[in-house]
Amino acid sequence: MEIGERLREQRQARQLSQAKLAVELHISRQSISKWENGTALPSFANVVAISDLFGISLDELIKGDVALMNHLKSDQRFSPVGKIVTIGLSIGIGLLLLLTALNITVNQVSDWLAGVEVVGFIGLMITTKWQTINQALSKKAVAWGIVWLAAMMVPIMHDVVMGFVAGINSYH
Repeated sequence: MEIGERLREQRQARQLSQAKLAVELHISRQSISKWENGTALPSFANVVAISDLFGISLDELIKGDVALMNHLKSDQRFSPVGKIVTIGLSIGIGLLLLLTALNITVNQVSDWLAGVEVVGFIGLMITTKWQTINQALSKKAVAWGIVWLAAMMVPIMHDVVMGFVAGINSYH
């Protein structure tokens, strides 16, 4: 049995419409329809989310679906985080080389870059599926995240406080 058939069976057994399942998985109803009809295959993240939602093992969900197994194997070339790191670093290095070639210092474009950083960060935070990330983070990962964020915030908060103090002192 293929994953589309298993998905339909599990969805119907729980009396969920395609639309309600799509809302639970944070995807479109059309995606559910395509999976059930066999015209598309879910990503690994969606297979895991379906397994968690229905309370069934990944093995139960995908065993015997050769097409899905091949799709999942080919889907692992670059994870989303891998794409962010690889492409982000490549573009950053490329921009640094371009700025150097044009004799433009990073200080000259730092305000512009800060704006792009803020917009990019806000976009990332808004579009991230936090439920999936929260399930994937171990206690050690949370601890390291706290260390990283605290260390990153010290110079930022120092600059904010010093700027505030300098602003107040400039009026005296």
